[in-house]
This record gives sequence, C-alpha cells and structure tokens, in this order.
Amino acid sequence: MLAEMVRLSYQHRAFYCYVILSVWIFLLVAGMYKYIGVDDKTSMQTRVPNNDLSLREFPRNLKSDTKTKKIFRFCNLPHEIAADTEGKLDSNLTLSGILIFIRHGDRGPLTHIRNISSINCGSELGTLTELETIYENYVSFVQNASSYSRAAWAQFLGPFHGLPVLPANARDCRIGQLTTLGILQLLKTGIALRNAYYHRLNLGNGTSFGKDVIVYSTSYRRTVQSAVALLYALFENDGFQSLARISLQESQSYAFCSNECACPAAEKFLKQHLKETSNHLKSHPAVGELIKQAASAVFELPDQAQTCDPNTLRDALLTYVCHGASLPCADLDTQRTCVKSDQVTGLFAYTDWESKQIAKSSSRNKYGLLKAYGMLRGIVTFLLRIISEARPKIVLYSGHDKTLEYLATALGIVSDVATHYASRLVIEVYKINPRNDNRLASDFYFRIVANGRDLTPKVPFCRNANTYVSDDGEFMSKKSVKLCPIENIVRQLHDDYFVPFNATNFKDACSSHKIR
Repeated sequence: MLAEMVRLSYQHRAFYCYVILSVWIFLLVAGMYKYIGVDDKTSMQTRVPNNDLSLREFPRNLKSDTKTKKIFRFCNLPHEIAADTEGKLDSNLTLSGILIFIRHGDRGPLTHIRNISSINCGSELGTLTELETIYENYVSFVQNASSYSRAAWAQFLGPFHGLPVLPANARDCRIGQLTTLGILQLLKTGIALRNAYYHRLNLGNGTSFGKDVIVYSTSYRRTVQSAVALLYALFENDGFQSLARISLQESQSYAFCSNECACPAAEKFLKQHLKETSNHLKSHPAVGELIKQAASAVFELPDQAQTCDPNTLRDALLTYVCHGASLPCADLDTQRTCVKSDQVTGLFAYTDWESKQIAKSSSRNKYGLLKAYGMLRGIVTFLLRIISEARPKIVLYSGHDKTLEYLATALGIVSDVATHYASRLVIEVYKINPRNDNRLASDFYFRIVANGRDLTPKVPFCRNANTYVSDDGEFMSKKSVKLCPIENIVRQLHDDYFVPFNATNFKDACSSHKIR
C-alpha cells in the first residue's frame, strides 16, 4: 500500500512539473514574440534606405490604443477640428464680443533632426477633400492680394508687411516655420469660429472692421501666418476690402505683457521649477536613458540639453509622428541605433505624468501668474470696453503654447489647453438683460471655452457664479451653464491676484528679495 502511494505521488509530481514547464515555455515564447516582433517591425521600418518607406506607414504601425490616441491628439489634424460648445447659448443672451487666443499651427522642429528633407509636411494624414477648395482659394487670395491694393495689403500686415504669408514650399518641414498642415489647421479653426460666432456677433455689412476687429501677433513668422489664415477663413465672405481694414499689431513677448514684462521674481520662480523637473527626471533613470538613446538617433548634432530634456525630444518626434514619417535611425560608433515605437509611447507617457506634477507646482504657478499679469490686464481692459463702447467685437491674440499656458494659470485652470498645435481659448462676453438699454457692468458675464470645452466652472473666482439655464436650439433641450460676472475677473485682478506673493501690486510681487 505504501509503495503504491509513493508511486502515485511521483506520478502527480511529474504531471505538475509537466504543467508548470508547459506554462513557462508558453510565456517565454509569447514574451519573445511580443518584444522581438516589435523590434523586427521597427527595424524593418527603419532599415529602408534613405527613409523611402511610405510616409503613411508609421501611424499604421502604431497599435490603436489609449497611449497612441493621446499621442496623435498632439497633432490636432484638421478633420478633427470643430466647434463644440462655442457660441451655443440661447438667443435670450446677447453675445457682445469674444477674445480669441490661439497657438500657431503645425510647424517644423525647432532644431536640426535627421531625414527632415524626406518628411512631407504638406498635408494631413488622410484626405484633404474637405479643405481643398478653401485652401486653393486662400493661396489665390494671398498671391493676388497685392494686386488688389498694395497699400491696403501693407496696412493690413502692419509691422509684418515684409514677412511671407505662405510657407515657402508646400511639402517642406523647415526649422520653426509653419507648415502647410499648419495653414490647414488655422483655416479649419477659422471656419469653426465663423460658424459659431459670425451671425451671433452681427458681423457683415455693418461691421467697422478697423474698430471692431483687433489682432495681435508675436513677431514670429508662424504666428503671423496663423493669424492671417484664421482671419481669412473667419471673414472669407466679406472680401478683400473688409479684411484689409484690419491692422495687425505686434507683441514683443510670448506673454503679450505690454508694459508689465520685466519681473526678476518670475525668473527665480522659473529656476526653482526647472530644478523640480530635473529632480523628477533623476527619479526616473530608465526614462533618462530612453531620452539619451532616442535623442542620439533623432538629432543630427545632439547636445547635452537635447539628450536630457523630454519635452525637446517630444517636440522633435512630433515632426515624424504628425506627418506619417518613419522614425529615424543613425549609425553611431559602427552601431545602428533606431527610435522604436515603444520608446515614443514611453516618452509621451512620462511627459503626461510630468504635466500632472507641474500642475501641483507652487513655483510654476507663481511664475505663470507673474508672466500673465500684463496679458490679464489687457483682457480686463477689453472687457470693460465691450461693456462701455460695445466694441471691439473680436480680439485675436496669435501666440504660442506658452501664451495659453500663462493665461490658463492666470485663470486658475488646470488644463491641457495648450497641448496641441492650433489650440484655441475663447472668452465670450454676454449681456443677460437685452431689454435694458443701459450698459451696466452687472448685466455682463463671460464664459471661457478652450478647444470647444466650457471651462468656466473650473475657474476658481467663478465658482460662485450664476448658473444659467439655456435652451439648446439644436436639440430643443434645457441645460445649465455657468456664466461668470465681469465684476469677478476685475476683482480678481485688482484685489486677489497677488495674494500668493503677499503683495498688492506687480512691482512688489516682482521684487526678487521677496523670494526665499
């Protein structure tokens, strides 16, 4: 009996060992298939001589999952741009004016990257049929504009009259320059804003474009070209003579800070913030190594800053990703190094995590508040003019990601508002009592819409704002929206803005001795 039990015990052990060994072999094969398979696909993709692979292959090689969807969101392709909640409040409210803040459209990288000459920056990843006509009309308009009236065109461009309005070549990705894809993004944005606001603002024959439309741009070619493309789409039906009455104005700063730009304390807060981000990266050595390896293949002459800055690398990789180009390879010390798709997703996952840490950073918040103060003063000035003078109807600021980041900080919004090219933030001004002919400040409210999303409820100084029940004309239903009194933003600027600095004005807040 004992011998029989021992024999059965050995049989069970053998069976268990067989099962465990089979599972282990299965997992090993699956793991090899996963990792070797990805590397093989990537290496096949990058071994093509002179990067001759179809410019549409890389997006198809990325698996369609949550990670890659977040990456392609950065590209903001034209077919994805549409108005959402912009202007969608019922007719009992009078839309009195809007302030539009945009980030420029898609551009080439900010530094030299490999294979840039083979990347086609001329179109979106798909079909252009929806925009072909307006794009061709826009190109024709720009090319013939000076023939209508050279003086009027020069007046329209103002200080930028010497800059070209179209990219030099439809396919080129030039360093820091707006691409044709960028033009398409702004044309589509202009169409979306025209559909949302044109009739509600009573634009058209009675509009005094010189007084009702005010435009600011930084002195970069890409922001000027973005502003012109958006304005063309917004006022396409009004003709050259109407558009030419607008005069572009120049801002010397990303922050549109006017006379409140210099601030020693802001630079010290920035240094503190950069030290924090450096410590974050040091706490993730695997990410640091990933950046170093990928940067050596991406940048033609990588320097120390490029090999340790995740955002610089991410910006460069977007040139490949958003234009369907294959990822680059480089021969370094007789060894071929290629950027792999899992490195791209890993990098973007880290920068996404890092952005959440930035939102919690006191030094970053204080830096943004000081940088945005001049811009917010300008905004409040325009809001008060809209109340008292019923104009301007449109104010456009054509800037950069930093512009929108500073503004979001000043408004207390934790948002990815500046994540992608051609991002937009609109401040809508409404009069809630149309029967009252007197222009009382208490009758005026505003709403903040960023990339189609209503962010007014997220603004700290608007949390106690009025809830307005609006008729959704499209679906014949009721919905509640927040409208924030103009008085709230005026009070925020004059009474509460410098509380985080234990100061009451910009000069005292900017004194460097206040920082410990």
